[in-house]
Amino acid sequence: MSLQLTLINLLIRWQVKRKFRKNPDVNLLRPLMKQMEPRASKLPQDISVEYLNLGTVPAERLTAPGGRDDAAFLYIHGGGFVAGSPLTHRPLTWRLAKDIGIPVYAIDYRLAPEHCFPAGLDDCVTAYKALLDKGIPAKSILVGGDSAGGNLTLALTLRLKAEGLPLPAALICLSPATDMTGGGESHRANAESDAMFVPEMVGSLMPVYCPGVDERDPFVSPLFGDVTGFPPTLFQAGEGEMLRDDSVRMADALKAAGVETSIEVWPKVWHVWQLNADMLPEAREAITHIVRFARQHIA
Repeated sequence: MSLQLTLINLLIRWQVKRKFRKNPDVNLLRPLMKQMEPRASKLPQDISVEYLNLGTVPAERLTAPGGRDDAAFLYIHGGGFVAGSPLTHRPLTWRLAKDIGIPVYAIDYRLAPEHCFPAGLDDCVTAYKALLDKGIPAKSILVGGDSAGGNLTLALTLRLKAEGLPLPAALICLSPATDMTGGGESHRANAESDAMFVPEMVGSLMPVYCPGVDERDPFVSPLFGDVTGFPPTLFQAGEGEMLRDDSVRMADALKAAGVETSIEVWPKVWHVWQLNADMLPEAREAITHIVRFARQHIA
């Protein structure tokens, strides 16, 4: 465990969890993540960014010198379905573009509460179809995301399967939210060890994101979907985070369905620690594992 990990953990507890203890409202994520943008959005000089639309969905395309153009990584950012943007996730997405050697398309999907379910999921489907329309074959497309974006990654794949569309080459899910019923034991057991969140937040999410929708709807809680035939999937989660079991149980469901599945549960880290790669050795190491998995499965 690095010194940086210890210090950043304490800082996150002070800046984030302390606020959620006072006000466990998921909507608080939006101003917190908006504050991240000025620092997080900085890019190295050798990373190019192009702003475009995938169908009707705004996106940014990050590329590095020497990369190939006949493949794509569709990245779906997290933020509790109410917050976040491609800018907040650049510390991760530019590294994926550079190290995998393919363009990363980070989409700016519609957020709740202004745009409730299934608006964000519809945008993910639209963006994926647009990549196919560009002539990029499904076997050369990776789809991934963190937290709410991990949820949408899995829900998108369920939608593609339901619509009979070709599935991506592989999925990468970083601390995804897969069970909106809060049924995982870690939701309770890790209430104190989680550096960011408190259990009371769960109750504030459903009325904002998908009011009136059954919390067991597979497009809301992918854990309850039919994952037969899914592409190879990688999960990364923190041992002490509340959403740990969302990854563990989802990975178990995929394995039971015969899907090639890899799951990594990292000690001492927090929810989506990969975003702290600028400062954290454990984040950079986790990204090397993502890159290895991606290269193994991209055509």
